[in-house]
Amino acid sequence: MPQQARSRASYERMLTAAEKLMVKRGNDDFTLTEVAKVGKVSIGSIYLRFDSKDDLVRAVHSRVLAQIGAEQDAMMQQIRESAVTLDAFSRQFVDAYAELLKRFSPVLRPIMFRAIYDESISAIGKSSAENLVREAEGQLMRFSGEFGREDHARLVSNVIRMIYYTLARFLGLGSSPEAANQGNWDELKEDLAIMCPAFLRATG
Repeated sequence: MPQQARSRASYERMLTAAEKLMVKRGNDDFTLTEVAKVGKVSIGSIYLRFDSKDDLVRAVHSRVLAQIGAEQDAMMQQIRESAVTLDAFSRQFVDAYAELLKRFSPVLRPIMFRAIYDESISAIGKSSAENLVREAEGQLMRFSGEFGREDHARLVSNVIRMIYYTLARFLGLGSSPEAANQGNWDELKEDLAIMCPAFLRATG
């Protein structure tokens, strides 16, 4: 990250321009010349900051995932302070997490496609996801006295993953973009919020 304000502004325009192109095309199949045009920066200034387009793309991914991570942390802190029952946690977590994923889904799609073959992007994304899973599982454990079975760690792990996989499929994240937007978004959130406590309380 450049230290001088003017250089930082130019750097941010490069990242923002590349992100806009990723969202528009659904992938990172664009040229640095296009980035320069959209970001109103010179091609030379891009090469001063990045050795290649891959480096620029990774910088965009890192910035987006950092934004998501910060929002996830704030989201989980708010839920921890306000959700005092299992049902309240489920409603608040499903709604907040669903809307966060939905808001970032246009740029997450190309990021996740890139992560399939780019190990550095995959590692950053995996770390961000694992942080959320650990926090959500920890919060769910506050209500373990209501669980219907003894393997609490397995139960909370599975319920968080069921929430993510269901939302990700609806939003077309990952390997099934053709399945996006099948059904009613609000009904899906409501049903997930009902199903998760029921799953945790089930006695088998």
